[in-house]
Amino acid sequence: MSNWDLVPDIKMLAPDEWRMLHNVRLAALRESPQNFLSTYEREEKLDEASWRAEFSRGDWYVGIADGQPPDDPISLVGITREPDTPAHQCFLEYPWVVPEFRGCGVAFDMINRVLDRLKRSGIRTVFLWVLDGNESARRLYKRLGFISCNHRQPLKARPGRSEELMKLDLG
Repeated sequence: MSNWDLVPDIKMLAPDEWRMLHNVRLAALRESPQNFLSTYEREEKLDEASWRAEFSRGDWYVGIADGQPPDDPISLVGITREPDTPAHQCFLEYPWVVPEFRGCGVAFDMINRVLDRLKRSGIRTVFLWVLDGNESARRLYKRLGFISCNHRQPLKARPGRSEELMKLDLG
C-alpha cells in the first residue's frame, strides 16, 4: 500500500495511555517547533502528574497506520475544553503528522473523522488557534471548513508572532 492510499486507524487514548500523548507530543515539538507555541525543552521536563493533568483536559486521538506498531502513531489531534467552555463547544489542539506521511491526506482524514464523532456527540462549534506563518495548517483548516473569527492575539512567549482564532460550525 502506498502512503497515498493511507487512511489511519483512529484511536482515542485512554487515561492510562497518557505516556503515548507525552511521546507523540514531544516528537511533534522536536520535529516541527515552529508550528507550536510550546517547546520540546519545556515539555520534556514535565513530570507524570503534569502530563496526566494535560491529558485530563480533553480527548486525545492518534492515527495508527496499517502495518505500523500500535504504540508508534503517525498522527495526533486533541479535543479540549477549558473549565468555562460551554458543553457544546471545544477546541482542536496539537494536530501533527509524522513527516513521511504528510501530503497524503492523513491530517484531513483524521480531523474529519474526529469532527464527525464530535458532531454525533452534540458538539456544535469547534475552535482552534493557528500560529501566523503556519500556512499549511491554515490551508488544511480552510479545506475542513474552518473560518476566521477575525480575532488575533500576540504571543508573549514568542515576541513578534501572533495567532488567529478560527471556528467551524458543525450545526
